[in-house]
Amino acid sequence: MTRPRRTLAASAASIPSAACVHIAIALCTHPASAAPPPPASAAPTTAPAPSTTAPAPSTPAPAPSTPAAPTDPEPRTIDVHVIGTNPDALQKIPGSGQLIPAKDIARAQPYDISELLRRVPGLVVRQDQGAGNRLDISVRGLDGTRSRRVLVLEDGVPVANNPYGEPDLYYSPPFERVRGVEIVKGSGSILFGPQTIGGVVQLLTHAPPDARRAYLWMNAGSPGQFELLGRYGDAFGDVRYLAQIFGKRGDGARGERYWATDAFAKLALPLSERGELTAKVGYHEESATTTDLGLTRAMFASDPRRPTLSPFDESRVRRIDGSLTHKLRITPDVDLTTIAYLTSTTRLWRRQDYDRTPQQGVTYERIAGDLTEPNGALYFRDTTSIRDRAYSVFGIEPRLTARFTTGRTAHTLEAGARFLTETASRALRSGESLLSEAGESRTVEDGGTTAFAAYVQDRIAFTDHLLVTPGFRFEYASSKRTIRRAVVAGTPRDVTIEGTSSVVAPIPGIGIVAGTPRLHGFAGIHLGFAPPRLTTSIREDGVDEQLDPERAIHYEAGLRARPFRFLRAEATFFLSNFENQIVPVVRDDSTTTDLDNAGRTRHIGAEAAVRAELGRAFSLPLSLDLSASYTALSAKFVFGPNEGNTLPYAPEHTASVVLDTEHPIGLGAQVSWTFISSQFADPENSTESDPTGRKGLLDPYQILDLSLRYTHAPTGLGGALAVKNALDEIYIVSRRPDGIFPAGFRQIIASVRWTYDEPPRTH
Repeated sequence: MTRPRRTLAASAASIPSAACVHIAIALCTHPASAAPPPPASAAPTTAPAPSTTAPAPSTPAPAPSTPAAPTDPEPRTIDVHVIGTNPDALQKIPGSGQLIPAKDIARAQPYDISELLRRVPGLVVRQDQGAGNRLDISVRGLDGTRSRRVLVLEDGVPVANNPYGEPDLYYSPPFERVRGVEIVKGSGSILFGPQTIGGVVQLLTHAPPDARRAYLWMNAGSPGQFELLGRYGDAFGDVRYLAQIFGKRGDGARGERYWATDAFAKLALPLSERGELTAKVGYHEESATTTDLGLTRAMFASDPRRPTLSPFDESRVRRIDGSLTHKLRITPDVDLTTIAYLTSTTRLWRRQDYDRTPQQGVTYERIAGDLTEPNGALYFRDTTSIRDRAYSVFGIEPRLTARFTTGRTAHTLEAGARFLTETASRALRSGESLLSEAGESRTVEDGGTTAFAAYVQDRIAFTDHLLVTPGFRFEYASSKRTIRRAVVAGTPRDVTIEGTSSVVAPIPGIGIVAGTPRLHGFAGIHLGFAPPRLTTSIREDGVDEQLDPERAIHYEAGLRARPFRFLRAEATFFLSNFENQIVPVVRDDSTTTDLDNAGRTRHIGAEAAVRAELGRAFSLPLSLDLSASYTALSAKFVFGPNEGNTLPYAPEHTASVVLDTEHPIGLGAQVSWTFISSQFADPENSTESDPTGRKGLLDPYQILDLSLRYTHAPTGLGGALAVKNALDEIYIVSRRPDGIFPAGFRQIIASVRWTYDEPPRTH
């Protein structure tokens, strides 16, 4: 029988929303609930998503994790997403996009989210401290500090403290919540904002199941790692729910102890024949030995494994979040999805005070380092600085999707608006002992931003093989900063200083896809947008600096190919021109790495990703999947005193290779290798380290992870053994904020799990 020809236009008509928008992803079950996959000969006709790594961008869509039984249902969800799961979803993306489905997460057995993201081409991810509270995502050479140059979402909700005024990630969703990840770096990101200079990373949490599902997981390993997790979900008629809770602790490779408790729940219920509501609540609390102080040059040379210099530094984070997502099918061709959310984040960070040169009249608690070398030692005071901060965010966003035709042209129109208000409270206190959390008040201030955004995007199918997607976003934000206590002439005093600032930004973009689902080219251009931080746009004296938002023009062009069912590949060329990029700068008179205006910069490079399902290609009785990605990057200053230099923390080469195999009996194994080439730590491109360790070259490093897993499908019992950083080679992962931070410590983790899946009920 002749198979009907599949075209891009026909594929477009089968997808209910525009590229890079909220098609519901159906990545079901926790990854660990997956049973052994069927033999390659039994593979479904629709090509599944890549596994074991961030998939090659050419992958049409993620598949659900392998079911525990042939009748295992795929849970429905109306969460807001940025790509979608229709088999042709990625074929509509006019730029680079990646999907990490549940199966990939299960096979990777990650310790944290960074393990998954560092396999995505174009991303460099640092997470070197426990509890997952320091996730630094760099996209194509952008500064990755606290992931402030990328928009991170959890089920459509911004994760940053304050998305506009302080877009830092002091909390990152734990991977235990996550069933899938979407990454968009192309023009589709204009549907989201702010902070889309680098793109959008969307973390998708587990969805309520259609039948009873229970999951227990326990793992233990080095150093002092222990975790216990439970998840349960069920359905009563059309009402579905899910609840999960876990607790974990660890001693940290360098004595940086941590613990975390996390819980979240979802409830999905129909409100009518055409409408459904999903409610979600979450709670997260963690405490970790966390410091901005790294090793000096001499310390790292003598003992790169030495424990943290600041064992009394502690960060405690608490986050409460809630959201309501409602979808109304107005007509078969018109949908309205509305999301409302509220988040509250508090952070108390106690840090021991120190000097790099001894101060007259000060008695020090201890001294570490080389006293004979200028700036080679650290002088620790018996006092602390206590940074006490609280943030809240409320937002509501309706989004309309309409499918229609004009003549012989098909349209998928997306239009929406978002209202967001955020507040921040910041206080700095001086404690008179190492464990003090009270202290004398030094500075107190409040701030907030009210923002409005509107956007529209139309995916237009002119012919069977040509899609054009123009879009436009408008951003307006008004901020206010009120300083209530400040240091005046060296003495803390009560003051009342107020200042306001506003920013307006039009953000256009357009993309094109031409070809067939098996081979097509894509290209796009869009404007990236990041508003100035509240504390930099309004000075301490209340004066509006009238700063422009950070802008960049992004260009992308590439090819996606699927010549065989077992082979997918993508190659993307990108160019980004920044008007005034913010980069980390090391100042000799400061104990931290500051952020500064770098002027114009240019990022140019290419990404490639390929996935080969060798088990399917050679009709093997098991799955054997090979995934690889590579990024070549040149990120340079094009104006100013550092013209021609490479931007800090912008490696020229990154690569990732993952080989995964799984036999139908339930036995699987994975080998993952990541390579990062050398990086400069300062705009001057210093090659030799200074005594403080803040300047100098970061040598290339590689990461090798190994894992072995087994699942007994009849009972749902399974176990795994993972070796992270198997080479145990210590390298410098960062020289910021203040000194050398080593990484690469070997970690061995063993886990056991039990999954129960009830067949879906018939009504």
